[in-house]
This record gives sequence, C-alpha cells and structure tokens, in this order.
Amino acid sequence: MKIAILSGSVRDDRHTHSVALHLAQRFNQQSNVEATVIDLKEQKLPPLTNTLHDDSPENVKKVGKILDEADGIIFTSPEYNGSFSSALKNAIDFYPKGTYQRKPIGVASVSAGALGGIRAAQAMQLQVLALMAYPIYRMFTVPNVQDKFSKDGTLLDAKFEGSVDVFIEEYLWFAEAIVTKK
Repeated sequence: MKIAILSGSVRDDRHTHSVALHLAQRFNQQSNVEATVIDLKEQKLPPLTNTLHDDSPENVKKVGKILDEADGIIFTSPEYNGSFSSALKNAIDFYPKGTYQRKPIGVASVSAGALGGIRAAQAMQLQVLALMAYPIYRMFTVPNVQDKFSKDGTLLDAKFEGSVDVFIEEYLWFAEAIVTKK
C-alpha cells in the first residue's frame, strides 16, 4: 500500500514536518507499506491560479503523480487561527477531486499548546469529506509538539508512543478495508 503524507507547514521553525517524518518512518516499518513524505516547503508550490494542467510547473505535476498513485493519504498541519495551514489548502486545491476520491485520508495536527491542534484536525476532516474521500475517525493530534518530537522526527516522549501506535494501527486497518474493496 502506498501512502502519501502531505507535510503541511512551510514556516522556518516548523514542527509539523517532524511529525510527518515520524509517521512515514513508522508506516515504512510495516510490511507492504510504502510511505512518502511530500514536503510542501521543499516543493514550493506556487499560489493557486489554476488547477493542474499540461502547463503546470514540474513540481506541481510531481506532487500530483505521487498523490494519484497513493492508495491513501495523510494530511499533516499545524493549527493556525483555528484551522489548518494555507499551504496545505493551496496544495490540496491544485488537484481534481479524482485525486482524492474514495481514498482513505487521515489527519494529523500539531500545536505548541495543550489541545494538539484539534480545530485544525476537525477542519481537515471536513475538507476530506468535501474531496469525496473517506476520513478516518481517529485524528492524530499532537499537543506540546516541541516536547514530543525532534526536528528529524525522533520521538522524544516515550509516553506518547501509544498514541502513535493507535493512529498507525487504526489508519492501516481502515485503509486496507477501503483499498481491498476498491
């Protein structure tokens, strides 16, 4: 199963990317799973002026190919002003609904505070439904992210490993059920 993880923060001092890296590492430890992180900061997608087309920049086409070939997707984002990042929204909107339709999509949100970006996670869940995709009911929220993960994706808080395990297990169960049905 191919899983694309959209790392949805482009800020310099970001923590979302460390969570995306950790999730990819953990997914890749599973048999028959290949997880790829799409780093929106690295991809430098332009502001959306037109959806994907033949004249789109190569980086837009590259990201679209990864998303098209993925069996499942994970959106990761910090919480900004009660929602997910504009960089993630911009990236999502480049591609037609067929890119996402009937795919299992998980959401992971982060914040420096105690709530773990729950409002961003809820907003991403609504976005998944608008894409005609299947949101997994279990959202992965990471409170006090600066204390949980290092910049390279290493888990710093051993007590948080159980939360990671549950999200991975639930996502894979859900994704396998959907992918098998397709």
